[in-house]
Amino acid sequence: MISFIRKYVTSWPVLALLGLVLVAFVVTGIGDPFAGGGTGGSLARVGKTDIAESSFLKQYDRVVTQARAQNPGLTAQEAARQGAVEQVLDQMTGSAALDEFAAKHGITVSERLVDGAIASIDAFRVAGKFDQATYMRLLQARGLTDKELREGLRSDMIRKALLVPVAAGAQVPREVALPYTRLLLDVHEGEAGIIPPPLVAAPSDAQVSAYLTANRARFMAPERRGFRFALIDRATLAAAVPVTDAEVAAYYAANRATYGGVEQRRLSQVVLPDAAKAQAFVAALGKGESFAAAAQRLAGAAPEDVALGLLTQTKYAAASNAALATQVFAATSGAVVGPVKTDFGFNVVRVDAVVAPAGKSLAALTPEITAKLRADKAEAKLADMVASIEDGFGSGDSFADAVKANALTAVTVAPVAKDGAGAPSEALPVIAKAFDADPADGASVQDLGNGRFAVLELGQVISPAPLPLATARPAVVAALTAELRARAAKATADAITADVAKGVKFADALAKRGLARPQPVKGRRIDVGNQQQVPPIIAAFLTMTPGQVRSIPGPAGSLALIHVDRIVPGDIAQAPPLVTATRQQLAQLAPDEIASAFGRAVEREIGIKVNPGVVAAAKRRILGDPATP
Repeated sequence: MISFIRKYVTSWPVLALLGLVLVAFVVTGIGDPFAGGGTGGSLARVGKTDIAESSFLKQYDRVVTQARAQNPGLTAQEAARQGAVEQVLDQMTGSAALDEFAAKHGITVSERLVDGAIASIDAFRVAGKFDQATYMRLLQARGLTDKELREGLRSDMIRKALLVPVAAGAQVPREVALPYTRLLLDVHEGEAGIIPPPLVAAPSDAQVSAYLTANRARFMAPERRGFRFALIDRATLAAAVPVTDAEVAAYYAANRATYGGVEQRRLSQVVLPDAAKAQAFVAALGKGESFAAAAQRLAGAAPEDVALGLLTQTKYAAASNAALATQVFAATSGAVVGPVKTDFGFNVVRVDAVVAPAGKSLAALTPEITAKLRADKAEAKLADMVASIEDGFGSGDSFADAVKANALTAVTVAPVAKDGAGAPSEALPVIAKAFDADPADGASVQDLGNGRFAVLELGQVISPAPLPLATARPAVVAALTAELRARAAKATADAITADVAKGVKFADALAKRGLARPQPVKGRRIDVGNQQQVPPIIAAFLTMTPGQVRSIPGPAGSLALIHVDRIVPGDIAQAPPLVTATRQQLAQLAPDEIASAFGRAVEREIGIKVNPGVVAAAKRRILGDPATP
């Protein structure tokens, strides 16, 4: 299974358990009684729900788009060749089955909970609050409607409500962990050999032509798209935004607390153990005794213990408590506050001096305030411009209308492939958006990130086309030669495997074919358990049984051969903590396993019927080759 499928599709019950089926993909894709059917028929029927081809293709495109965040070079065609069509369909049918199961048993989610879920999504929040304009803009950018998002979130919440209680009860007894622990300690002993890249004759013209015909989808000119765009850049808008001296002064006046500095106070403090001594201390101050002398006499405190120095209210609150700090900083210079009971005893505090805040002047802060006001204005202007253009498109405005009304500069790009070769540099950030756009849609505004948007309109779209033999010949010859060499190496490996199965020693089977003597290999699973990447040959060796021979592709068309002579059983008694560790690791996997088992049981109860013909047709459309099975 390819890595992007593991990350972005995986097991649908596990995604539902984590609440990620829609939130991770921002998709729904499941047909409902109010959705129109697809033009290509139904790929599957789940209970009473149809998975329409149009819905499937929409979700497939979003899954692949999401995967490109980790693998920018991934294409829809490459993903389909590696099994993504089947994986996405499995996710959709499984999710639909759980939805039907919930409906069958009367499980639902209120509209208020869905509202709360939407409001809590960070992408829809501005300055910590839900923003309707941002919400609608992001939905449009992802090709979603408010109804689709709400239905998807509601389904996610129902799935999670079903699966979390099921998974929470997963337990792993010690007896289950024992065989897995033994596998970690078993010692595999064997040998490894190598089959060098075999030499093969250059393929004939007939072979090259036949290979190209049989593998037409691998040798295609990619889809190319032409488009027009106009950039909207927050930084450019900011440079043209005026900020007046009056605006700066008004902002400074309204935010004096921010720019005016912080008041400090010089304080003296004594802490008495009981109320009686505290009252006696205050009485002594009233009779004219100095604070330091009274503290020395009644509390045994030295002058340096009494003088706290200059403190802000925040710092003093951290050393005492907020209530006392509030009283102290409300008192005038020379005033005595207390006694006040705190966690330390009875505090008596004198305000020795009040030091006014040393704030920055308006002149010093003018550049900083000007930059902030300019950024705020530019952000507002950007949002207004984007909203105005989108509203205009909704009312029938054209690309040219939007460019003219907003004094933008339009750039026309001749048809280019998705890799952007030959496109002007300023068009490169827009190309991915152009390929994500639906040719049937009109002009749109696309978010490029970092305060940049593009007004985009597709032009000519040139579908993928077979490359002529003359153009494709070098690539075809290279691919065919590599395949012929791989076949020859595999034939040798199969012959060696057959000999070993008949009782011939592994070393003798290699020598019989003029290959180098094998090297001894020994290992345990536990020895490679913490490695990030285990070499394929070692991974194979540690999963084989005695007598087995397995071949692993090597560099430049070579094949590595691995043979297991014997497995020496591990002794669990010598590693008791390992049983506990293994049990803990299995316990981490158990919730996912239980959730998956429950999900498959739901599928059986609801019933899933896949239409192989429609699935195959959808896959051919994705691959861009009607002849592809």
